[in-house]
Amino acid sequence: MVKIRLMRVGKRKQPSYRVVVADSRSPRDGRIIEAIGRYNPRNEPSIVEINSDRAVHWLKQGAQPSGAVRKLLQISGAWYSFTGERPPPGASATPGAPPTPTPAESVKATPAASVDDEAAQPPSAEAPAEDAGTEPEGAETGPDQGPEPAAVEGDAEGGEEASEEAK
Repeated sequence: MVKIRLMRVGKRKQPSYRVVVADSRSPRDGRIIEAIGRYNPRNEPSIVEINSDRAVHWLKQGAQPSGAVRKLLQISGAWYSFTGERPPPGASATPGAPPTPTPAESVKATPAASVDDEAAQPPSAEAPAEDAGTEPEGAETGPDQGPEPAAVEGDAEGGEEASEEAK
């Protein structure tokens, strides 16, 4: 089976990748059929350059993209050219278009962004108002309210006696 996948190149701790077409049985950085693009995640913004014509050609021939490559194909617009779907705004759908670097902000969703969205929303009407003076009856307010362990009373002496009794 033919796969479209990433092939790691670059120095140690400085990865960059080639988007390649290879047999699924060959090793990650082994023999390839054709290199159709490159991906550099370390640049800000990340660089995604894929030859859309060749990518669509191999997809039509039955090559299966890996998950990461499928996402890169969507970013470059080659995936939408292959499937015939309408691309979202910002993705290039023209197969002959020159590859363009894609801003990392539009590609990566950060957890902090979703937290900021939740913080910006007003509290829902269903949540009860928090009043500092009102507490339900019988509610415990501090950690000292609970039952105390029995071993606290006889610190060192009680501990020794208990260990002797256990023997």
